[in-house]
Amino acid sequence: MTAITTYTSELYERPALASSAALNWPSVRLEHYQLAPMTLPAHYHAQHLLLVHQGTQPVVASRRTGTRVEADQFRRGDVGLYPAGEYGPFGWDGSADIIHVHLDAQALETRARRDLGLHYFALHERFRCDDGLLAQLSTQLLAAAGGAHTLGHLYIESLATALSYHLIEHHATFERRPSGATGGQLSATVLARVDAYVEAHAEATITLEALAELANLSVFHFARRFKYTTGRAPYQYVLEWKIKRARVLLRAGELPVAAIGDALGFASPAHFTAAFKRMVGMSPRAFQQQR
Repeated sequence: MTAITTYTSELYERPALASSAALNWPSVRLEHYQLAPMTLPAHYHAQHLLLVHQGTQPVVASRRTGTRVEADQFRRGDVGLYPAGEYGPFGWDGSADIIHVHLDAQALETRARRDLGLHYFALHERFRCDDGLLAQLSTQLLAAAGGAHTLGHLYIESLATALSYHLIEHHATFERRPSGATGGQLSATVLARVDAYVEAHAEATITLEALAELANLSVFHFARRFKYTTGRAPYQYVLEWKIKRARVLLRAGELPVAAIGDALGFASPAHFTAAFKRMVGMSPRAFQQQR
């Protein structure tokens, strides 16, 4: 009998070591598991699944489809890509340390057709492959699931957009609809709107969707054209803006460090200190004392 699941991990008996389930990430869900040797029964999962093997020891995974058995050795950094659908029994012969990235199948389909103007789109299955960028993006998502990120959903949306575009470009079959050029640089007017919006919402959560609306573009096209125009991803641009404003406020010396971080929408004083030190080379307190 085939088990019906939304996420393959619903078949596991062990809880996840880390999960983004409670963080309400848009169109993507991350889980981290350490699992004993096991075999999953035949099942159907409704979301696309990207597996990234993290263990230092190789593990042999195998899958049976009818009378055919497929097996391969997974080493650290190897990935598997399994589009939504039905799968035969699947297992591995050793202890496995795995990152699961579940992608909303409908959201990826919408992004491919609407944002990229594709007439046809089909994600490939990869039982095992070597793709360093997929592994890197998954690791960054895992780190973000460990706690509130400085820029919240804006950072997650940027990672999910990069992940989706890479999958469409390198791990799918597609046909484009005839269309005109999507445009190059954003206008100075749009960039001014972005700056004004960030300033007006400095203490709030800024989303990629809200910024894209300022340019009347889809999230994908806005992120792509914004980076082409400024040389930075939107979340990097927003973070740099916040740090520049923090420097001005710290020099003025009228507010304590914790109040400045809170006014600029950082998740916590620790997030503010870490982001400031990473960009300026010293802590906010040390910078303020040097004014």
